[in-house]
Amino acid sequence: MSRRFDGRVLFLTGAAAASRKRLMGFGGAAAWRFLEEGGRGIVLTDVHDELGEQAAAEMREQGHDVLYQHLDVTDEEQWREAVANTVEHFGRLDYLVNIAGILDAQSLLGVDTLVWKRTIEISTLGVFLGARAVAQAMARNGGGAIVNLSSMASKQGAGTYGTAYAFSRAGMINFTKSEALQLAPLGIRVNAVSPGWVHTPFTDYLHTNPEQHAYRMGRVPLKRWGQPEEIAAGILFLLSDDASYVTGSELLMDGGVSAGQYRPENPRSSED
Repeated sequence: MSRRFDGRVLFLTGAAAASRKRLMGFGGAAAWRFLEEGGRGIVLTDVHDELGEQAAAEMREQGHDVLYQHLDVTDEEQWREAVANTVEHFGRLDYLVNIAGILDAQSLLGVDTLVWKRTIEISTLGVFLGARAVAQAMARNGGGAIVNLSSMASKQGAGTYGTAYAFSRAGMINFTKSEALQLAPLGIRVNAVSPGWVHTPFTDYLHTNPEQHAYRMGRVPLKRWGQPEEIAAGILFLLSDDASYVTGSELLMDGGVSAGQYRPENPRSSED
């Protein structure tokens, strides 16, 4: 295993699902691999404090320097406090990965207005406040990198539910470009990762439903769901110096779903 993150510190939002004793999310998979590749320390943040504290304790038991901090990403003061605690403890902050998000599970005609607003705010206001909170801390170290977790849902309309989610994740892609342009003078690169159907706590209700699982797998050209570790590899690539000339970009990791319509039931004709 390489040590490309020697001495570096990573801050993650929405990362409470980081215990290896249960199904992990993107943040957990990225955090463990970051530590295994030489990372000096991790800050896990979320609003699910019990899960987050358990995951941080598990990492500390393995000899890693890990903090857990409660963070509602729509609260600017909580951002200031979390970043200040990070710098006080580690003396630096190098990377931010924005993962926090929720899904509106109703149609646009049926969704509660407060749920719609909350879904939008977490994915838009949350990444905006994050950029403002970490920029100067990163700049003091000569720069850093930010990865925003969007979704393949940003590439198409939401047919039955998740309208606010798709809307906000599309906005996140455009914000990533603006963020990259404006933070480049500080030496900070900003990119986005857009996963497809990956088995995490966020999608477990679909993955464990045989009909929903099969329907989605049938739409993936690679014929399977993704794993959190695969998305983590993309996140860490964009954070690392391997991507030192990459900013304002989006890495689609959806097994080919967004490439176009995939219809395996239609055999190739002899005239094709």
